[in-house]
Amino acid sequence: MADRPLVSICLPNRNSRPYLPERIDTILGQTYREWELVVSDNFSEDGAWEFFQSIAARDQRVSITQAPLGIYEGWNDCIRQARGEYVYIATSDDTMAPDCLERLVTALERHPECDIAHCSLKVIDSCSREFDHGWSTISLFALSSGPLIDVPHVRMAPFDALLLFSGRTVYWSITQLLIRRRLFEKIGLFESKWGSIGDVNWQMRACLVANTVHVTDTWAGWRIHPTQATGTINYYSPDHERKTQEMIEHAIRSTQPLMSKRVFARLRNKWSCEARSLRQVVRGMEQSPTKSARRLFLVQELLRGEFGASFHLRMRRASNPYWPQAARKWALESGLKRSLIPLA
Repeated sequence: MADRPLVSICLPNRNSRPYLPERIDTILGQTYREWELVVSDNFSEDGAWEFFQSIAARDQRVSITQAPLGIYEGWNDCIRQARGEYVYIATSDDTMAPDCLERLVTALERHPECDIAHCSLKVIDSCSREFDHGWSTISLFALSSGPLIDVPHVRMAPFDALLLFSGRTVYWSITQLLIRRRLFEKIGLFESKWGSIGDVNWQMRACLVANTVHVTDTWAGWRIHPTQATGTINYYSPDHERKTQEMIEHAIRSTQPLMSKRVFARLRNKWSCEARSLRQVVRGMEQSPTKSARRLFLVQELLRGEFGASFHLRMRRASNPYWPQAARKWALESGLKRSLIPLA
């Protein structure tokens, strides 16, 4: 149908030739047909460029370029070339369900108040075998959603951004997201200065000002394999803490014109400070080798008047996950009565 919006599928690549046939098959097999494929290849040396040339020669919807870029520069190169109303970043080693774009486009068309559509996730290995990696049980998205993880719902800004103040991701894979192109125009593209976790900063900026609709009846596939660009992250290292704080400050500063003065002031002067205190306590508890050492550390933090210590203790007594509860507390202080709204 001519009146259906165009989706720009952005495929950045660097030496992922073994996974490209499956990636391309999942794109060509989409039930939603109104798309363009924008490929930005980072001068691959494994035959990937020749593979893309063969695809482009057969399908006029495919455009290909080469540029000596890094991870997020490659993503940005694709997005700058995108012509569609919606942008889908199809990382080159991942997959998706045949109806993924159809379901995500439908969700955003029905919910103009949202700029992001998010779907469920399947984690696969290098041989495309699915395995349980905890997304539906222990991820921040799952812990914050509760039973709504299986129910379509709208996630109101700035709730997910406040979750991201933990220094952990809420949306595990960019392949779970369909994004209105205008959102990039509002908040900017991806930053590369923080390395492989730079997409967390983009998520922070996006979720401070944009609502997300969660879609349950389709999925994206995230592949974990030895040669992938993003590796294991030490969430308790000083380097990760430094990057997290820098990303938070950057996100708040860069989205200031898009939020109320009241919310901006609380983000800068209260919530980011409390989040830092909570991260400090979580990190200290994790690094304390014994139960008695953890108890001593917590008492010391309580005596110092640290928000993180008192909040951590209250949540532990109530058997509640602390980051979702902290995000709900801050969201309520912003005037947001309901962070998650189920859809009929």
